[in-house]
Amino acid sequence: MALTGPWNAELASQLVESNFVQWQYGARFLPTASVPLHPAVEEASRLVPESGVERHPFFALAGASRPALEFWVAQELFVTGVFAQLLGLTSSALVNVHQRARFNLVLQGEHGGVKDGIARASHPWLLHKLADSMGIAPDSVAPAEPTYEFLRDLASSMSSPISALGALGVGNEQMLVPEYGAVKSAFESAAPDVDHGDFLNANIYEDTEHSALIAHIASELIAHDPSLAEDYLTAARSSVTARMRYYDRLADLFT
Repeated sequence: MALTGPWNAELASQLVESNFVQWQYGARFLPTASVPLHPAVEEASRLVPESGVERHPFFALAGASRPALEFWVAQELFVTGVFAQLLGLTSSALVNVHQRARFNLVLQGEHGGVKDGIARASHPWLLHKLADSMGIAPDSVAPAEPTYEFLRDLASSMSSPISALGALGVGNEQMLVPEYGAVKSAFESAAPDVDHGDFLNANIYEDTEHSALIAHIASELIAHDPSLAEDYLTAARSSVTARMRYYDRLADLFT
C-alpha cells in the first residue's frame, strides 16, 4: 500500500531557483490590493449555469437506479483524493504569502480538522463513510475509463498557475454546487436510506465559498498581469467541458 505519490525533484529545485531569479520583496510579503472580479473571471463564472449540469440525464438515471448511484460514488472516490492533491500542488505555485494563505483555506476546507489522527471532516473521509453506508466494498472499487479520462483532461488543462485556478475553481469547486445538488436529489429518490447528507452538504456549502476565494485570487493575478486572462478562461472552459463529457460517458453506461 503506497502512502506517497509522485515527486518531482526538478520542480522543487525550480521553485528554489525562481525565488532567486525573480526575487521581489513586495510580491512575496506585502498584501495584494483588493480588486473587483475581472471580466474574464466573471465570464468564466457564467459557464457553470450555462452548462446546465444539474439537468444532465445521468442524474435522472441515478435517481431511478441505485446501481448507477453506487457507481457514481465509487468513481467519485477517485476524483476527491486527486482533487485535494491538485489543490496542494497549485498552492505551492502562489508566491505571495497572503494569496497563498487564502488559497489554503480551500485546501483546509477539503481536509478539515484532525482529531485522534483522523481527518473526520475531510471530503475524502466523508465520501468513504458514504460509500461504506451504501455497502460498497473497498476491494470492489475500480476506476472506470471515463473517470481516468476526466482526471487526465483536468490535469492537462492545468498548464500554468492561473490555468490551475480556472480549472479547479470553475470546473470543480463552482460546478460541484449544482452538480451535487442534483446528486442529492438522486439519493433522496433512489437511496433514501443512505446517510448522504454529510458529504454532499459539506461540498455544497463549502464549495460556494471556495470558488469565490479562487475567483478573487485569480482576479488579483490578472489585474497584475492582464495577459493571464485568456489562459484562465480557457482552462475554465476546458474543465467544464471535461466534466460534462464525463457525465455523458456515465449516462452511456446506464442506457
